[in-house]
Amino acid sequence: MTSGMAPPVRIAITGSSGLYGRTLIREIRRSLPHAVVLGVDREASTTDPPDHMWQGDILSGEVCDAVVRFAPDTLVHLAYAVQPGRDLAAMRRVNVEGTRAMLETARAVPVSRLLVASSATVYGAWPDNPPRCDETTPVRPLSDYYYSAHKGIVERLLREFTEAHPEMAVCWTRPAIICGPGVTNFLSEYFRSMPFLGLPDGRDTPLQFVHHDDVARATLAMLMAGATGPFNVAPDDALTHREIARILRVPAVPLPYAVMAFLGSLWWTLRLPWLATPPGLVGYVRHPWVVTSARLSRELGFEFEFSAVEAFASLLERPETDAP
Repeated sequence: MTSGMAPPVRIAITGSSGLYGRTLIREIRRSLPHAVVLGVDREASTTDPPDHMWQGDILSGEVCDAVVRFAPDTLVHLAYAVQPGRDLAAMRRVNVEGTRAMLETARAVPVSRLLVASSATVYGAWPDNPPRCDETTPVRPLSDYYYSAHKGIVERLLREFTEAHPEMAVCWTRPAIICGPGVTNFLSEYFRSMPFLGLPDGRDTPLQFVHHDDVARATLAMLMAGATGPFNVAPDDALTHREIARILRVPAVPLPYAVMAFLGSLWWTLRLPWLATPPGLVGYVRHPWVVTSARLSRELGFEFEFSAVEAFASLLERPETDAP
């Protein structure tokens, strides 16, 4: 934690048109009305727009020049390929090389604060996980799920960057599954459209959900405090698969994990309709990866406004289209 830092005044946000970015801009408007925001994204947003917008590819060499000209004191990197795609190499370029480019941009400005969005999925879903993963729990993402695997690489880059630039307050969020009213992505469509929920090998695995408003509030609290290192972002409660099934009013059906993994892979390979979840995702319902946000509460005095139950319920509302 870096004490005595002035509040952010000029903030550059990549992925500014996504759900996370727009919600963060809304929170900045509420809490820091005099701050000026530069948005960086491939498409401009019609809601909660930034003060200035640079529209283009995160991998373009021009983005660094645009951010350097803006001269931010704070850089927030949220741009990430979330929706599943067939070109894994292209997704890795966006997720990993895009992060490298933003780290270089942070150094070139230079900024006093850097925050990057990671994910609680970096802990992996392993049978020997502790009851609650904290920020000291080893990072062991499941390698066959591109999203968490790339986040694991991003976190390694962040640790290396932090060691090389101790003068900069570098931190990253590890949110659980982000939910919000009417959000539409492959996970929300999975929950909305599935006629049943599979229980891998009969396990009633718990999942955590966090409201996007709480993620934005936690993000700004970290920036205001000059926080450093990783912070889990999830309320204390969790929902088991049977509880989720009851909310969705669908049956919970025990299935062999091998069958679930095979069907997920087959469905994805054959490009069948209705279910668009990448096959590696099924590994994250096999074992728990529940986290504690005690550090966020202890060091920043942060309190969640929404429980995991309330966050998940908000996911079933319609109709804002977005990525998590």
